[in-house]
Amino acid sequence: MTKATAADAAVRHERLRGLVSLGSQRAARVLAEFAGTTVRAGGLRAGEALKSPPFETGVIFAIEGQLNGHLAFCFDPLSRRTLVRLLLDEDEPEAPPDMVASAVGELANIVASQTVSAIADVLGGVISLSVPELVLDEVVARMRDLRAERGKGDLAASCELSAPATELRVLLVIAIDA
Repeated sequence: MTKATAADAAVRHERLRGLVSLGSQRAARVLAEFAGTTVRAGGLRAGEALKSPPFETGVIFAIEGQLNGHLAFCFDPLSRRTLVRLLLDEDEPEAPPDMVASAVGELANIVASQTVSAIADVLGGVISLSVPELVLDEVVARMRDLRAERGKGDLAASCELSAPATELRVLLVIAIDA
């Protein structure tokens, strides 16, 4: 890798980190309104977002327009159960699976819309979202597959959103086409 290529890669990574930071702040506010408690955006992680964190369930969107790539919200098993309790006011084993899928997908759609809206405002353009894809198992592997299908690498960054008063942990991942 040449110095110019390395410098260009560093600029792309820094730009992505800034966009994820901005998006995660908006996502945290929306989740806080939904959960009725404070939601914090943790530190940003770049480059390792498409590795295998403990998050197995998630909702993935393709994003297109001013920014192209993918956006995902990933949940660990405990967070998924917490979300179901908040969304449906009942425990997951009793909730019909189609209701769980619909509720989680709808919440992710609302949060994703607000996340990309914040980013689009800063970029001065329009970003559209695909229909959400709910992945119940191995969401990170599915995200890697989607990136590979587009012929794109793993220029990605993530931020963990958490509500200390609950067991809610959500990983926001944005992977952009370089």
